[in-house]
Amino acid sequence: MKNRRFFLAAAGAAVTSSIATSSIAQSTDRPIRLLVGFAPGGAVDSVARLLAVQLTEILGQSVVVENRPGASANIAALNLVQSPPDGLTILFGAFAHSVNPSLIRIGYDLSELQPLLQLTRVPTILLVKKDSPYKTAADLVNAGKTKPDGLTYGSGGSGTASHLAPELFARRVGLKVLHIPYKGGLLAMQAVMAGDVDFMCENPQPTFMSPSSPVRPLAVFQPTRLPILPDVPSILEAGFKQELTIRSWHGLFLRKGTPEAVSNRILKATQEAMARPQLRSRISAMAIEPVESTPQAFASFFASEVETWGRVIKDAQIKAE
Repeated sequence: MKNRRFFLAAAGAAVTSSIATSSIAQSTDRPIRLLVGFAPGGAVDSVARLLAVQLTEILGQSVVVENRPGASANIAALNLVQSPPDGLTILFGAFAHSVNPSLIRIGYDLSELQPLLQLTRVPTILLVKKDSPYKTAADLVNAGKTKPDGLTYGSGGSGTASHLAPELFARRVGLKVLHIPYKGGLLAMQAVMAGDVDFMCENPQPTFMSPSSPVRPLAVFQPTRLPILPDVPSILEAGFKQELTIRSWHGLFLRKGTPEAVSNRILKATQEAMARPQLRSRISAMAIEPVESTPQAFASFFASEVETWGRVIKDAQIKAE
């Protein structure tokens, strides 16, 4: 609750603050750095680059994606909090930023992050290999409950979404599981295909979105089906009534203390960009859902994510690699 109260207050301050705008922040001859905590080519980087193109056009100011991978995206967050609060540095936030405070020494106080806007949510899919004996999510869970050692699942590494989602799932349905970490999501997916692990929880990937896919999606961890996977049931349709909506997300953060006029300018430009059909269609084609948001809504959501995953990490005694 402490985190929730802080982020709500911070979001309100971002809207109501009367701090004067500096001449540096108002200048459009200096580029805006959009920090991405992951290497080029992945989903986070791809969405960030799509947004940067639109923001450059709307603001009339160059918005440049700057990849700062490492430490579970924490290097990018550190770079933001070490930069002046002038609006010229923006963090392209992701799931990892809500996990890191409970997993590693982040090197800054969360109050330094000023939530601006949630951009997307990314569904999580329950997967098994194509010829698995588990035809439904209920099959998987029921079988797991009869095995003394439970089921195994693969992930792209400790603390990743593919690690934490199965832990939350297992706790909500009373399933015993054993985590098998791999050095990256691709190796974990290959382990599923080979039958080395029983299942995996992953965001949508081209690997399993075609009829010839070597893996089979059993359910989507959200209340409704995905248009891109119309034959895959939602977790509710799969027979689970517990709160099992599990998604990753993307959102923007500014440095605490960014002047109101500067944050509002970036906020309005981002909202305009996210409303553009051409951007929404390209994001949706990646099986990522654009969302409508506000600073207050994002602040509340981020605080709840920090609390939710903090509990999972503590209960499962998860440690950083």
